[in-house]
Amino acid sequence: METFKEKIKQPLSLKWKWGILLFTFFAPVIIISLTWYHQDVNDNLSKQVYDTYQNKYENIDEYFQQFAFPFLVYNQSETTARPLSDEQYQVQSNAVSNLEYFEDEYTTIRLFSESNQLIYETMTLNLPSINHSDQLQEVQHNDETFLMGYNTVVSDSTGKKIGSFQLIVKPEYYTNVIQHQNQLFWRVLLLIIVIIGVLSFILSHRFLRPLTYLNNSLDLVEEENLSDIRIRKPVSEDEWSDLSLHVNKLLDKIDKYVTNQKQFVEDVSHELRTPVAIVEGHLKLLNRWGKDDPEVLEESIASSLQEITRMKGLVQEMLDLSRAENVDIDYKDEITEVYSTTEQVFNNFKIIHEDFDFYLDSDDDGESLYIQAFRNHIEQVLIILLDNAVKYSRDRKEIHVSISKSFTKVEIAIQDFGEGMTDEDKEKVFGRFYRIDKARSRDKGGNGLGLSIAKQLVEGYKGAIRVESVINHGSIFYIEFPILNDTRQIYKSKQIAERKKL
Repeated sequence: METFKEKIKQPLSLKWKWGILLFTFFAPVIIISLTWYHQDVNDNLSKQVYDTYQNKYENIDEYFQQFAFPFLVYNQSETTARPLSDEQYQVQSNAVSNLEYFEDEYTTIRLFSESNQLIYETMTLNLPSINHSDQLQEVQHNDETFLMGYNTVVSDSTGKKIGSFQLIVKPEYYTNVIQHQNQLFWRVLLLIIVIIGVLSFILSHRFLRPLTYLNNSLDLVEEENLSDIRIRKPVSEDEWSDLSLHVNKLLDKIDKYVTNQKQFVEDVSHELRTPVAIVEGHLKLLNRWGKDDPEVLEESIASSLQEITRMKGLVQEMLDLSRAENVDIDYKDEITEVYSTTEQVFNNFKIIHEDFDFYLDSDDDGESLYIQAFRNHIEQVLIILLDNAVKYSRDRKEIHVSISKSFTKVEIAIQDFGEGMTDEDKEKVFGRFYRIDKARSRDKGGNGLGLSIAKQLVEGYKGAIRVESVINHGSIFYIEFPILNDTRQIYKSKQIAERKKL
């Protein structure tokens, strides 16, 4: 089992990275938004508290302006006290008792006479007076903030000053409310951070679930079950479905490659077994007694050289076949003019095979026709097809070559009037080492790789190759390539070719 230290040293998985990334992105946004909201709530709460007590302050002022006589001192122990009439005493007593309507546990109301002498307070507080103001003001006292207002009362009926009053709001109310809001804020903030963290990792796990499935599926891929395992396409049409499609295509290619390689190895071992056995037999014969017989010696050497020549050709064709798999990468800047290349190979075969009649039908209008391919490879494909046409011709030694083009593609057809092939042969003729008549093909010198090489080269340049054939009436092989119409690419390829020549 892995130790804790070994687990720590391992890089973070993509799930954790995405989870941390999502949390890092969303957490600051939520925290900043919540902090702004909390500050806005506190500001509104402060304003509401102030507006509430400012309204109470104004209501008290309106209440006292209804009196017609000054606030009188009714505490008879004061030296400055003036005696109250029964009527005044009763009115003032009712006024003081009515102050209970305005006060609460957080407020104190003070009354002052017209000479600014304190005559009444609902609660004793050792606080200083402030200047007259129509608005409540914040006053700092002993590190506490109080809301205080001090205003003169003028009678509405007489227009004379009848006294003053002071409203004091203690800080406990506002402090308690703010403290409650802060506690609620931190609790909500902590809860939201936890929720963001959980959601981030849930989203990360959900987003990467197809990748986990893909990874687990690929872990199950072995050479034995390669043809059975494919990635299930997700329900959603997105990048994950595209990735699954591409992975399945890649698995198809790998499966095909592995199958071809197995078949290739089997075919090669089978093809080499016979010439190796022949050479070995002749050498053993010579080693035992044949070297003393000039006739046997000459025959064994000739047969061995013939088989070695066949093996040499087989190895060369195998190399050509392996190189043909990467032509689209190794020769991506090469271009070939179709008409001139085909005519050159056609003329060469006319010279080599004088006993055949060759016919060329081309829609050449004097303009060059280019395809994106290496000229030597196109020549090799034409040589393979023409060579097969010559080999498998019978009494009618006649070969037809035609070139036709459409707006986007060019097609070359090579027709013979020879043996032809069955429908079964047409499906297998492009396979490696496949020969229609193995006995006769050996006499003709073929290894069964020519058409396989041609197919690989044509398809490597995004072309297509097919065959139409009737048994005992001949065959027509068609090769088709996309036409290169990009003049800039043609010019660039020509420049590269010129530099290579230099």
